Parts: sequence; C-alpha cells; structure tokens
Amino acid sequence: MPRVRWTETLTDNVNLSAQKEGDLVSTLAPGVRINANTARLNMVLDYDLVGYAYARNSDYNNFQNYLNTFGTLEAIDNWFFVDFSGYVSQQMISPFGTQSVSNANINANRAQTQTYQVSPYIRGQLGGDIAEYFLRYNATTTRTSNGSVSDVDISQWIGQVRGGTPFQNLAWTIDGSQQNTDYSLGRDYDDERVRAILTYRLFPQLRISGSGGQESNNYITINNESYSTYGYGLDWRPTDRTIVAGFQEKRFFGWGHNVNISHRFPLTGIQYTDVQDVAFLSSGYTPPGQGTVYDQYDALLANQYPDPVARAAYINNLLNQAGIAPNSQAVYGYLNNRPQVRRTQQLSLVLYGARNSITFRGTRITDETLWVAGGIDDPTNPFSKVIQTGYSAILAHRLTPLTSLNVGALYQKTDAPSNTALNNDLTMFQVGVSSRLGARTVGTINARRSVYSSESNPYNENALSASLIFSF
Repeated sequence: MPRVRWTETLTDNVNLSAQKEGDLVSTLAPGVRINANTARLNMVLDYDLVGYAYARNSDYNNFQNYLNTFGTLEAIDNWFFVDFSGYVSQQMISPFGTQSVSNANINANRAQTQTYQVSPYIRGQLGGDIAEYFLRYNATTTRTSNGSVSDVDISQWIGQVRGGTPFQNLAWTIDGSQQNTDYSLGRDYDDERVRAILTYRLFPQLRISGSGGQESNNYITINNESYSTYGYGLDWRPTDRTIVAGFQEKRFFGWGHNVNISHRFPLTGIQYTDVQDVAFLSSGYTPPGQGTVYDQYDALLANQYPDPVARAAYINNLLNQAGIAPNSQAVYGYLNNRPQVRRTQQLSLVLYGARNSITFRGTRITDETLWVAGGIDDPTNPFSKVIQTGYSAILAHRLTPLTSLNVGALYQKTDAPSNTALNNDLTMFQVGVSSRLGARTVGTINARRSVYSSESNPYNENALSASLIFSF
C-alpha cells in the first residue's frame, strides 16, 4: 500500500529558541506499508522517506528515514523460525536538552537512530510428549547519527525446557540465558541467568507460579558476580478478552516485575502495563508490534475485519483521517551509553464509536543508571536517575461521513532528582480538521501551540500546517 504525504508548515519558531525565527517548511514524504500474510511469512513493514525544505534557510534542508517493520518466517515446518524487526526514527539525545514534538523543527538534541534485530529459534518436543524445548538467538544492533552517543550491539542466547508432572495441575520449567552487550563509548557487559519455575493451575483460568535461580553479571562490578534470584506470580484469564498477569522476582538490583492488565470491550480497549528490569536501549524504542496505537486498533477491530490486509487498510485510513500517528507515544525517551534499571508504567485507552474515537496514553518511566561500585563514575551525575512522565490524548469527532474534527494534547515532564535545575516540561495543544477528498486522498489542516519550560532553553511555538495524503 504505497502512499505520499505533502505538508506545508508555517511556524513562528523554527529553531525552538527564545529568539524566534519564522519559516515555511515544505515536506514531501513518500512511503509504503506492506502486510504479508502467507503460509511461511507474516510481516509488517512501514517506511517513510521524509524530505524537509526550508524557505528562509536552505542550509536546514534534510532527509529523514522512518521504519517500523517486524515479522516471522517459518523456515522449517513447525520447528525452525526466524523473527526479525527494524526501527528507524528520530530520538532525543539528552533528556535535559531541548524537547520538541515536530521533526520539522531544527533541534540539535535529536539524532536519527536505527535498531535492527534478527532472532532465529527452534522449538519442539522431547521424547514424544515428555517435555517441550525452545532455543533462541537474538542479535540486536543500534546505530545513531550522533557521535556523542554509543552504538550498541547485543548478542543473546535463550533456552527453555518445560513439561508436566504426575500431578495433573503442576508443571515445571527450566530456562536460562546468556547475553553480551557492547557499548561503543563504554565497556562490555556480560549476563548469565538460570532458573527453575513451578506453575500450579488452581482453576482452568488461574495459574500461580514460583521461581528460584542464579544470575551472574558485571553491571555493578568490574568482574562478574553471582546473585541468587527468586520470584512468584499469577496469570488469570477469565475470558479471551481479559488478562490479569504479573510476576515479581528478586534480582541483583532489587525487585523486578512484569504486570499486564487488559480488557477489550466490543468498541473499547484498555491496558495497563508495569515493567521493571534492566534496559539497554532508549525508552523511545517500542518493540515493534507491541503497544502502539496501531496495535490497539488492530486488536480492537480484529473480529470486525478478520482479513489482516483489509484490516490494515481500514486502520491506516482511520488513523490518517483522525490525525493520529500510528506509533504515537506519550514520552519520547532519550539515548544512553550504559545499562539502566528501568521501570515503565503505561496506561492506554482506545474508544472507537460511530462518530467519536478517543485515544489516551499515560506513561511514567524511571531510569536509574547501573554504576560500577568503587569505579570512576560519579553517582551524583544528573543522569543517575531520570523520571519522565507523559500524557497524550486525542479526540476525533466525525462531523460528516467524510470530515472529522481532531483535538489533541500532550504533556511531558522530565525530572532529575539530584539536580532539579535540569527539570523541564513540554506542553502541546493541537486542533485540526481532516477530510476525505477522494477515494484515496485525505486532506488535513492543523494548528499547534507548544510551550517548553526549562532554565537553559525555554521557548514557545505556534504553527499552522496543511497536508495531503494520497494512497495508491
């Protein structure tokens, strides 16, 4: 499904500075979305090449790439598979540098970042039905266009064996992993884990579990150190539209956890997730196919449009007409040069009706850098702990069968507990009208106001943009 988007943006502050400079920005963005659903391959690829031209200063002219792709290839029937993904976007370099909502503005605190992953794995049975096995290899590479930020290479092995017991409701699992992470501007990190898990089914819809194990790593020491781990959790699925699941585990950094609560009504989807674990990439990198606005609409409309190709076309048209970015976020995240303990809490709601649709996302991300005990790193560095809180909401009201009114708001706040002078917040309001001008053409007009508060570079911006989106 190829497309092209043409946009004209009139802004009174193209440089996002206290000393305003206006400009007219012309944007041309050819793109394509591919949905493959075959016997061997399931894949989604969404790509845009965006060119920006500035009327007053041609030195600002630039091209940006945007890619979101993920999929699975079944190489050998029901045994050997290959998962793959790619994500290219503009990422914020520093959480304390200038934050912005539009990539048409000139912002030195932004860099194009590419992340690719290939993940072959095998799965099968051991000794008939005695046990199941699973073995996966993950190779991830991240490259950024800014030399002050590390490139990251991750190599990881994951293995698992699980089976039943003479007690019908009791099952066991043994899993292990080995990972090496290399930061180009830092050092290498090694991580090995092994654990055993027992799961007991109290009811057909409810399972409880407990774990015990060992992990070894050099995240907070020069050499690898070993730590004991243990945890517990539950998984309750009273209906095929409801999930209440959580697991908490004692780790080397304290308690880690993974909580997922979601429910899907006929025209509404709501989800809350809360994850605390070691993180290696920017929080702005959302695993492809997980948790985006597009994915929420995809799950919500799966029963109404069972054909994935027809559903994808419908969702893209719906989001274009509503003025909603498929991969929209409430917190933009930032790039980093070392592992962090990250807690990500996110609440999302999608409500889709005959004339109104509402999307809401609330996010709180707490990053704490893993420092080497007794090393040269300074724990008082403002990057030792960063808290980002964000909310975004979009209301689309259908005025006529072809025209919609769109109102949106975003708020993001960044806190540095060790140095409050670095705190900043960004507020954005947007209102617009979109209309289907033809069978394959959508036109939009939007007015935006952004206000950024910080001690180093506060600014405000007003912008008016008009777009034409043509799908072939």
